[in-house]
Amino acid sequence: MSLTEYKHESNGEAEKEPEESSSSNLQGLEQENTPLNEPDSTSGVQISISAPVPSNEQEPEDGQTPNDKLKEGDSGSLDSRTASRDSLVKFHISDSNAVNNKLVYRASMIKKALVRKRRHADDSFDHEISAFFPANLDFLCLQEVFDKRAAEKLKNQLHHYFQHVIYDVGCYAWKGCGPFKFLNSGLLLASRYPILDASYRCFPNGRGEDALAAKGALFVKVHVGSTSQDQRIVGYISCTHLHASAADCVVRCEQLDLLVVWQSEFIKSTSRPAGADSPEDMVAFNVICGDLNFDNCSSEDKLEQQHSLFTRYKDPCRVGPGEDKPWVVGTLLDSSGLYNEEVSSPENLQKIMENEEGRKEYLVYPTNKNHGSNRKGRKIPLKGSGRRIDYILYTEEGLQPEWKVDIEEFSFITQLAGLTDHLPVSMRLAVSTGEEEP
Repeated sequence: MSLTEYKHESNGEAEKEPEESSSSNLQGLEQENTPLNEPDSTSGVQISISAPVPSNEQEPEDGQTPNDKLKEGDSGSLDSRTASRDSLVKFHISDSNAVNNKLVYRASMIKKALVRKRRHADDSFDHEISAFFPANLDFLCLQEVFDKRAAEKLKNQLHHYFQHVIYDVGCYAWKGCGPFKFLNSGLLLASRYPILDASYRCFPNGRGEDALAAKGALFVKVHVGSTSQDQRIVGYISCTHLHASAADCVVRCEQLDLLVVWQSEFIKSTSRPAGADSPEDMVAFNVICGDLNFDNCSSEDKLEQQHSLFTRYKDPCRVGPGEDKPWVVGTLLDSSGLYNEEVSSPENLQKIMENEEGRKEYLVYPTNKNHGSNRKGRKIPLKGSGRRIDYILYTEEGLQPEWKVDIEEFSFITQLAGLTDHLPVSMRLAVSTGEEEP
């Protein structure tokens, strides 16, 4: 048993709760000598839950949801599909207690996807390369937020938009994570919805330089609403960062094994509120976000591509092992070109990413046995549209019977141009209950 802590801020006030656990959870320790750095990988998720609207009731207007109403002093629209550069700073969310009220399923349904033109007729959802993050994100997952001072500043900015932020996740030195750790996990999760439970597990099999960081997985359970019978409706979000070394595919597969097991254990242990008479929570969604450090097209990554994780969770960008959908672009940028003027702004990087020839100059491409990775200016065969190592996965397993999950939109974001060698990804997930609200 180990004494563990976590840092969970709500409404700008830190909560530090010691508890006993069989695994090392969310540590909050000082670290003042590490250089400031930007988060390298970012994933954003939007969730909408709907039920059929009774014919005698009028549908609310788009964007007028219990959680999307603007407060005095806010600017812009939370229903905007293309937020301004300052969207994560300008928008403020209503008090987090509001989402504990009865959930009006139909109010949070976003219908604009039905009228937008899809770029590929075979796809059931929209996809785009956007210069800015969507303004109405519900969850934000970051990796490589290693420095505590940088995390504090980032947390303060995120609190303008997200009520709840978990940061400084992991362990340092010899406390609970095996070999000595110089850095924490680098994981950060921000949520507009109240966090009911959170747990962190450290991967025990790190090698080389990666073993110096407490890489692992952060598991979070959020409260998105309640039924008219006061049964809680919840969702699960997992944030992770796998081993980086390209040659260590076995290590990554072992970590994927642990991720699946740990996530299942977390759901089982948090399936109902405290109290013998409390009914089990109703699960609306289960999502995994993270930098998995392998792509779906490189021949060297075949072992990871065929992992059983992809039979339990769906990847919206993937056709099958070794093949991505034609509209997908890579998320790993060639570091040698990060600061070039033609990709120095979100708008410029967006234009480059939308151009097939332009992408070849700035993305790292999948490798195969006959050809290495591309280098700028070399005329070599390139497979796919870049290495996509950042993922958002979802599953329908374990959800309520008759509830259906659909992807409405998947986006590649260029807003962090010049700040990271990753392209953030964003997904909008729609949950339909299949029943009319009582």
